[in-house]
Amino acid sequence: MGGTPTVLSDISTEWLSEVLKSRVTSFSLQVIGAGEGFMGQLARVSLVGENVPESIIVKFPTSDPGGQVMGEMMGVWNREHRFYTEVASQIRGIKLARCLHSSVDPYALVLEDLSPAHSGDQVAGPTPDQARTAIDVAATLHSAWFDKPELATLDWMPSISDPMTATVGTLFPIGWPMFLERYQDSLPPRVLKWCETFAPMIETWMQKYFDWPCTLTHGDFRLDNMFFHDDGTMTLIDWQLSMRSPSTTDLVYFLGTNMTTEMRRSMQDELIHRYCDKMRAGGVPDQWADYDTIMQGYAEGVLFYCTSFAASILSLDTANERGAALMDSLVRRAFSAADDLDAGIRLGL
Repeated sequence: MGGTPTVLSDISTEWLSEVLKSRVTSFSLQVIGAGEGFMGQLARVSLVGENVPESIIVKFPTSDPGGQVMGEMMGVWNREHRFYTEVASQIRGIKLARCLHSSVDPYALVLEDLSPAHSGDQVAGPTPDQARTAIDVAATLHSAWFDKPELATLDWMPSISDPMTATVGTLFPIGWPMFLERYQDSLPPRVLKWCETFAPMIETWMQKYFDWPCTLTHGDFRLDNMFFHDDGTMTLIDWQLSMRSPSTTDLVYFLGTNMTTEMRRSMQDELIHRYCDKMRAGGVPDQWADYDTIMQGYAEGVLFYCTSFAASILSLDTANERGAALMDSLVRRAFSAADDLDAGIRLGL
């Protein structure tokens, strides 16, 4: 075998046979997730051979040089490799894709194909049932790992004090003019002003969360990473951004950016109460499963997201229509949520 391939076109029957420990005689490849994934090349590989699955999903790092630098800085491939090889077996109560092979240096991940389950669509937003299922999965994951001593052993997984978080404040002045050029006319003026006031305060703001108990968070808790099955369950994929942080981290992304504004307004209270109830049922102390506490963390987190778009805009490829549409919907929803939640007022800005 000529080593682990690094691009999809280099996949061979020899490599597939080796990683699957079964003889693959031929295969065909379908690229998936173009413009949707964050840091990877993704393909469904249909297999012919002896004792092999009908199809598998193969994931390699992005071939984009800028993305490679960013991915290395954030340690995303090492993170996902170690998640599947060290943590996945300890996850209880939520569905994960079965990992058939994982290597690092070079990184290659082979997972079971979840079809006929379908991923959600972050641009379209969830159905009400999908939203409830996602919240249930978040509460199950967060309550199971809430303030567990074992989290300390996962020191390869960034914590809330990770210096990368503070780079939002550093990159803000660079990206903000580009951001305003694209979005200023369509966003609430007071939220734009809050972002400008908040950006230099981000490091200080982060420090007040150091005494929040942490849990294992997915870090990229969005519909494109959620596969919904006919029986109403959901499988969560893509653990490249998993981290040890306050539980609201995942809620902010899902409620603040994945739901259409109309749905968030009508379902937000129901979903946060549902989350708090399930956290308490999972053994989380009342203080950290309290509606007002969760709402405050959620509102502040949404404003952090709004501010962080100044950094995200620097890597936006406007030629990628799905990616640009995704960014547009994230921005408008997050700014609308920050406005509705009086996020800046809650932060005293």
